[in-house]
Amino acid sequence: MLLRLESVRFGWSRAHPLIDIGSLALGRGEALFLAGPSGSGKSTLLSLVGGVVAPDAGRIHIGAHELTALSRTARDRLRADELGIIFQQFNLLPFLSVQDNVVLPCRFSAARRARLASRGVTPFEEAHRLLG
Repeated sequence: MLLRLESVRFGWSRAHPLIDIGSLALGRGEALFLAGPSGSGKSTLLSLVGGVVAPDAGRIHIGAHELTALSRTARDRLRADELGIIFQQFNLLPFLSVQDNVVLPCRFSAARRARLASRGVTPFEEAHRLLG
């Protein structure tokens, strides 16, 4: 499994958990569509999976890594090297094109650049593929 959540709970107020997921698993090539009204927890779930915030309870696995056991620095490195999340509230640079925003993580991660180079693909070619 590429992503696995086990008994994950999170709330901005511990009295009222916003996220309560018993079990969720996504494998290679699988997709998950998050839909719901504003405030329902979509961005919070992405923040949990991205290691931006830590759950109040439970475990989150990204590949072979247990995200919840990693230090903040290790979570930052894992996010830079392995994850591609664009949050709706922030992290897009308005002076860059969509493609340049998608390519930007390759500037910060030698591991991403090396993976693309091993496949004979440039960051811009991969961005074009991802953006369809």
